Amino acid sequence: MTEASEFVRLIVSTALRMGHAQMYLRAVLSAPRKIIYKGLATPLRRNTTIRSASSKSSPAHQSLVQQLRSRGLVENITGEDGQLDEYVKSQKVVVYAGVDPTASSLHVGHLLPLMNLLHFYLNGHHSIGVIGKATATVGDPSGRSTERDQIVSGHLKNSFDSLWSQMDKFFQSGKTYALSRGYSEENVGTNELVTNSDWLDGMGLIEFLATVGRHVRVSQMLSRESVKARMDSTQGINFAEFAYQLLQSYDFWHLYKSKNCRLQIGGNDQFGNITAGIDLISRLNNSRGVESTNKDDAAYGLTVPLLTTASGEKLGKSAGNAVWLDEKMTSPFVLYQYFVRLPDDVVEKHLKMFTLLSDDTISRTMQEQTKMPELRTAHTLLAKEVVTMIHGEKKALKAEVQTQILFPPSGKVELSVNTILEVFGGTDELIKLPRCEVDNMPVSKLLNTIGAVKTRNEANNLIKAGGVYVGPSNTKLTDFMEKVQKDWFLDSRIVLMRIGKGKFILIDTY
Repeated sequence: MTEASEFVRLIVSTALRMGHAQMYLRAVLSAPRKIIYKGLATPLRRNTTIRSASSKSSPAHQSLVQQLRSRGLVENITGEDGQLDEYVKSQKVVVYAGVDPTASSLHVGHLLPLMNLLHFYLNGHHSIGVIGKATATVGDPSGRSTERDQIVSGHLKNSFDSLWSQMDKFFQSGKTYALSRGYSEENVGTNELVTNSDWLDGMGLIEFLATVGRHVRVSQMLSRESVKARMDSTQGINFAEFAYQLLQSYDFWHLYKSKNCRLQIGGNDQFGNITAGIDLISRLNNSRGVESTNKDDAAYGLTVPLLTTASGEKLGKSAGNAVWLDEKMTSPFVLYQYFVRLPDDVVEKHLKMFTLLSDDTISRTMQEQTKMPELRTAHTLLAKEVVTMIHGEKKALKAEVQTQILFPPSGKVELSVNTILEVFGGTDELIKLPRCEVDNMPVSKLLNTIGAVKTRNEANNLIKAGGVYVGPSNTKLTDFMEKVQKDWFLDSRIVLMRIGKGKFILIDTY
């Protein structure tokens, strides 16, 4: 018996046997219009409306939902206007966001729904992270133009374990970061991690169809944008991916029923799946005699904007441009560089979305940036805050110092020896050599001695190509016969050497 549920395994095997499930789906689409549901492209309860996140209130009187809106963390909210806001203000609520372990790390795009979970957690509510171990074997078609590759069990287990650890760490580091930025320990709520394998693995196909299938209309499933886009593509959509929305809907129902979870958070490309879950909850409540119009039993969806590149391309694993949160896959320095190099016109928006800084702090920072844009004050603050939240203050400081060494804002490295020793002591970037050996040493020999190159000839070629910079002023070397000069030292102790664009070495002389 594998860990995947009987239902999930049957879905996958059925899809493989069918090969071209879209042929059946197209036949349904071609049926007479009278049997196809009209109206919204996504199923909603009869009293459900969709509202944009454009309205704003005074920050001093903002509720949590209004704060999320003002920070740009909300794209759409289901329900009547103001209904979710009133619900969140009236009591401690349970919210969840899920991610399938299709990769061994979360990426920057995942931070937007996670930041929403963090805000709820820090404001006294209960946040649930769902790792979709069962649904990962099926594959979500949302936001994709091609079919997902099937995940082998060994890779799935490794990815699941990694994401579980990362999400757990996110809540811990997020809390530490929040407390360091003035949040109150007394206001912090609770959080937990679960996997949908806990409720899907033991569920058979017959039970699932009897519980869920009878309450879902095929016409509504066909109307999902993710389904229609794939059916119109050359490759089409397989039955497993088509049925994915049912599994995610059941996840919501299970958490609603077992944990009183009333709110699901996800990317805007998840809107159809989220509203499908809301519709299922309404129908199952009606089947139990609970009126769908009863606001006390309502379920809600909140979607966040999708993180995109300057050209509008979605960031993530599927697009091949993911910036990972696992430092083994994307170092804190590279993560820092991603944020510090963002275009000027998005930095304020990102400060609101990806940090816990106050509006006043962000406003003052942007004013400083406007006065002296060449210093990139806002970009530096954004990068440092994000790396601090994800990897901690020490690694954020190291990334900041690395950036100052490689790309000094004023053209000259202005760091103290103590700062460099504190950040790089005991690392490969700091090499100790006797001062008597370093003084007047040919730079090609020095590069070979510290292991930057394998031979002195390689060093000579590197210098000729303009790939070696030395000293606090990042002076480019052009003569491979050059010897170490006194002005290459920082505070008469540390020699700074930059090799190429992204590598540097610090030589601590004694």
